[in-house]
Amino acid sequence: MSAFGIDGFGTLSAVSVDVYTSAYRVSGTIQTRFTRVAEILNQLSSAYLAVEHASTTEHAIPGRVVAAPSVLVSVDEILVMVATELGGDARGEMRIPKRAAKAQMSLPPLHVAGAVHIAIGSRPIDGLLNVPDRFLPMTDVTLSSVAHPELDRSATAVALRRDRAHLLLVADDERPDELLADVLDERTAEAWLRASEDPG
Repeated sequence: MSAFGIDGFGTLSAVSVDVYTSAYRVSGTIQTRFTRVAEILNQLSSAYLAVEHASTTEHAIPGRVVAAPSVLVSVDEILVMVATELGGDARGEMRIPKRAAKAQMSLPPLHVAGAVHIAIGSRPIDGLLNVPDRFLPMTDVTLSSVAHPELDRSATAVALRRDRAHLLLVADDERPDELLADVLDERTAEAWLRASEDPG
C-alpha cells in the first residue's frame, strides 16, 4: 500500500517510521517514493497514513503494545513523525540557499528542540510561519515529554505539525546563538506545558 495514495516518481521503498499523536505512538513501516521525511506527509493525498507491521502504544499505558498488520493514522492527528533512514532537507535540485536556526516547539505532550532551515536573508520566525506546508522538517532533534518521559529520544530529522504547536521559540536575529527559551526558566516552561495538557 502506498503511503501517499498516488503514483509518484522514484523507487517505492519501505521506510521505518515512528508516528506520534497526542495520545499514541505508532511504529512500523510505510511505502513511499519520497526521500525526505516532511515530503512524505506534505505530499500525502489520503487523509490517513498507512503504517504496516505496526505496533501501537498509548502514552497513558506505555507497557501495553498492540500489534497489527496495518494501522491507519489520521494525518490531522499527527504531531511528529520520525524516519531514521531519511533526511530533513530538500532534494539538491530543489534546494535554495538556507541557514540553520535553533527552534523549540511545544506540541503537547511533546517538546521538540532542534534546527529549522530558513532561506538566507529571512527571519527565523518567517521560516516557521510563512511556508505553505503543514509539516515542517527539523534536524538534530531532541524529543522530550514531562508527562511521558519514556518518549524522550533524539533523531536526525523529523517532520512536525507546525500549526499544532502551542509555543514556538526561535533564535533571536540579533543574537543568533541565543534562544528565546534562554530567558524562560525550566520551571516556568514546564508549568506552561502542564497547563496546556490540562483538559480542564
